[in-house]
Amino acid sequence: MNAILRSLLVMFALVGQAVAAPSLWEVRDAQGSVRAYLFGTVHLCNASCYPLPGPVNDAFSRSERVAFELDVTDPAVLAAISAAGLLPEGERLSHRLPQAVFRDLSNVAERLGLPSALLQSMQPWFATNWLLSAAAAEAGFSTDHGVDLVLHGRAVAAGKRLTSLETVERQVLALSAGGDEAQQEALVQTLTLVQDQQLQAYLSRMIGAWARGDDEALMMLMFEGMDAEAIEPLMTDLIDARNAEMSLRIHALLDDPEPLFVAVGGGHMVGETGIPTQLARMGWRVSKVSPAIVPTAY
Repeated sequence: MNAILRSLLVMFALVGQAVAAPSLWEVRDAQGSVRAYLFGTVHLCNASCYPLPGPVNDAFSRSERVAFELDVTDPAVLAAISAAGLLPEGERLSHRLPQAVFRDLSNVAERLGLPSALLQSMQPWFATNWLLSAAAAEAGFSTDHGVDLVLHGRAVAAGKRLTSLETVERQVLALSAGGDEAQQEALVQTLTLVQDQQLQAYLSRMIGAWARGDDEALMMLMFEGMDAEAIEPLMTDLIDARNAEMSLRIHALLDDPEPLFVAVGGGHMVGETGIPTQLARMGWRVSKVSPAIVPTAY
């Protein structure tokens, strides 16, 4: 179950889980010294994401400090997510969802090998992420190939200093945010993609947009097939609020002049609330290193 739990830590329904902005950003101080590199990662991928481009590898090599959203290999983090993803004793998922939605979810889960009793014990957000993780794996995409996990392994092997930008409690709050309507909208989008056998194509388009550095396409894909108004409360906490919080954390880490490599989900790098924009507003000189990734064929 650990692979599923890692997925939950680095993904959040399809409104943000596979979104990534590939470009590498440099953060300089007023004197022009590089203090950080920002790299928007993709959390679900396959061999097509590698090798990473030269500028990213060079920036990673020059940085002795690396910051991730969380340490997704920490057993304590996995245990906390596992506990948070379960409904209180006596509650059932079928009582939290419309009958038709739960019926479709149950049918798909059975096909993917999830026992009905385990499905019934899941929080809606946990079920959504389990569904995405299992269906994506069937389609050839995994968190093991996710850029975050690969970079984490490289950082450990190189003896770099690692830090987390968030706590597991904060990520759980984000994953479960937005209220019942928003959570149901995220579940239905994922369920529809799986039922219509469109998930592989959808993730391929996501990764293709990431590889091209096409921020506009990525933003459109975030909301594809969803009611933007219904999903907005979830997005506000999942993206905007966390962007502000992680930006403040990065800002504090830059008191240390040693370059910092930041690798977080690319959905946090795009738009007016993205981390690069927020750091620039704090007075840092932020510029995009482009292109970061050479497009691959999709």
